[in-house]
Amino acid sequence: MRNVRDDFGTIGRRILSPVAVLFVVYLVGVVGYKWIGGAKHSWLDALYMTTITLTTTGYREVIDITEHPAAMIFTIVLLLFGATAVVMTGSMITAYVVEGDLTAGFRRRRMQKRIDAMRAHTIVCGAGQTGSAVVRELARTARPAVAIESSAERAAVFERQFPDVPVMVGDCTDDEVLTQAGIAYASGVVVCTDDDKVALVTTVLARQMAPKARLVARATDERAAARLRQSGADAAVSTGNIGGMRMASELLRPKVVTFLDQMLRDENRNLRIEEVLVEQGSMLDACPVEALRLHEYGTGLLLLAMRTREGDYLFNPPAATAVKGGCHLIVMGDPASVTRLQDAGGTSPA
Repeated sequence: MRNVRDDFGTIGRRILSPVAVLFVVYLVGVVGYKWIGGAKHSWLDALYMTTITLTTTGYREVIDITEHPAAMIFTIVLLLFGATAVVMTGSMITAYVVEGDLTAGFRRRRMQKRIDAMRAHTIVCGAGQTGSAVVRELARTARPAVAIESSAERAAVFERQFPDVPVMVGDCTDDEVLTQAGIAYASGVVVCTDDDKVALVTTVLARQMAPKARLVARATDERAAARLRQSGADAAVSTGNIGGMRMASELLRPKVVTFLDQMLRDENRNLRIEEVLVEQGSMLDACPVEALRLHEYGTGLLLLAMRTREGDYLFNPPAATAVKGGCHLIVMGDPASVTRLQDAGGTSPA
């Protein structure tokens, strides 16, 4: 995997090495000219002589070497090695800057600092079509995310689509990559790779490294989905089944599908169906449904259902239904309104 340490290790190999050679040559030149000049010439004179020799500058010599054959030979050798070191160092630095590696290295370092500062974010493994759709939804609902993509080409395309979302080029089955993505502080992991074996390994590794994070994995069929759930995934989504259900819905209930599509694509209202956990002792605990006053949290906030602590779902719960700590409210509204309701319930969005 190419990470921040690799980038700056490359800088060391390609730039620091020739710079070190140039420094050694420079040091030899200063010491040599000080020895040639003797006590009547200072270290500054020796430094000056070394500088005009290595830079092939035609200024006057402060240390006379015309009557010292050994000094002339020393100057010739210093000029040959020194000029080579200067040209090599200059070309290395120029090539590194022109190729963009230096800029890219610092950019990746800044990106890593952003990732290190993230908390309760979502790690999306795979930045292809499915991963991009996941990140698009996370961005629209103001959830922080980090993407991991093994292909540099797909990562570049993803970066152009989502310039505000960090994307790492690496292998999501590598624990070091997941660590750099901040899995220790992530609230969720979404595995979007189209390879069931990669998804399985990533699921097992992510569950071990983040036992409390919600883990959702993509599967090609129900058999693979069952294996992913057995390996620690909280949910496994079979894209084939989802696609088939969507096609059937388009056939049987096209108006409902159109409504849901418009709800998801409306950039002005940005409506979403969300869940709100009501914690014990919060403002919403022990309130009847009619006393929730959802309109105070945002215009158009609508209660669709309630999941009780026992796991039962009450659709369109009656006004007298008591909201108890530990239940979930299924509501529809814009992200800002939902966030305010989540704060009142004693929790914050994942």
